[in-house]
Amino acid sequence: MTAPGGVPDRPLPAPAANGALDVRGLAVSFGSHAGLAQIDLSVAAGERFAIVGASGAGKTSLLRAIAGLVPCTAGRVVIGGRDVSALPPERRDAVYLHQVPTLFPHLTVFENVAFPMRVRGLGRAEIERRVPEMLAAVRLAGFGARSPQTLSGGQRHRVALARAMAARPSVLLLDEPLSSLDPGLREEVREAILDVQHVDRPAVVLVTHDLDDAGLLADRVAVLLDRRLTAGTPPSALFGHPPTLAVARFLGFANELPGHVLADGTFEWPLGRLRPAPALPCGPAIGLCRADAVRPAAGGVPLRITGLRYHAQRTTAVGELLVRRDGQGTSADPPAWPTSVELQVLPGAVPAIGDILPVTVDARDVSVFPLR
Repeated sequence: MTAPGGVPDRPLPAPAANGALDVRGLAVSFGSHAGLAQIDLSVAAGERFAIVGASGAGKTSLLRAIAGLVPCTAGRVVIGGRDVSALPPERRDAVYLHQVPTLFPHLTVFENVAFPMRVRGLGRAEIERRVPEMLAAVRLAGFGARSPQTLSGGQRHRVALARAMAARPSVLLLDEPLSSLDPGLREEVREAILDVQHVDRPAVVLVTHDLDDAGLLADRVAVLLDRRLTAGTPPSALFGHPPTLAVARFLGFANELPGHVLADGTFEWPLGRLRPAPALPCGPAIGLCRADAVRPAAGGVPLRITGLRYHAQRTTAVGELLVRRDGQGTSADPPAWPTSVELQVLPGAVPAIGDILPVTVDARDVSVFPLR
């Protein structure tokens, strides 16, 4: 269960014990429009931190502000214990990788990866050692003599990652690193991100609109809503029990049903009764749960299947609960409140349209928020 909703006025992330990146009170202007305000985040060395949010929320602006590519109107950026807020991008020990990375077409793969090391004045011996190491980390050993024009899309992304990591930045900023890739290439580049980070263990901050990418790549995930960051928790916690109703709605929980917190503290909704924790005030409330939390169970609330939805990795069924507000309905009774429910079904057990299944949900899988 989760506490009452609403985006916090000032989310305060736990400081990283071995913080590579610490951002406090950061504000970024969006021209004549209200921009980001009071952004706080801490990321430890070796940690992967994802920021999700709707298009236009300011995710890219936040990354570019950390990198020093756009000005901040307030706050500070600390990298490796050093306040870099007033420093130019090249002195921040952070690398920003655009969502569509560009390689130098006139240079070989080796020279592309070597480029940032040559700019920083590293010696030939170090470059000769480091470049093969980075190419191996992105699974492109032996590709050094190739031209970028001979590479696939996924290979070009991996070379760009190797180049970004070549100078050993303390912070790697990834802007929608998988957005332009088809499913096969997404997996290829996702694995490359994990592999290359293991070499020098920089702090990684990535922004994405894809919740699956965030869950698969990140140790912690934050949500950018209403110009501010909220959450910053492991994916299992965020996706299982979002901290606010606004976050839950952004995450797109399949099932959102009205109910009421009774005088005895229980929450009554179309799927039965449960006791929220922590306790909520008496009054109208909303219960939310994921599709995989709703399960067929003998003695459960009857659900008439009205449709099937086929996703790449799963199948879900949707239907209407056949229950009156007093909970005493039968399969012949029309519902007395909104009762549309989605549940995940197993291969080989896909119901037919019109079937009636008894369903239930474990109270531990439900988040309840009072309506104000």
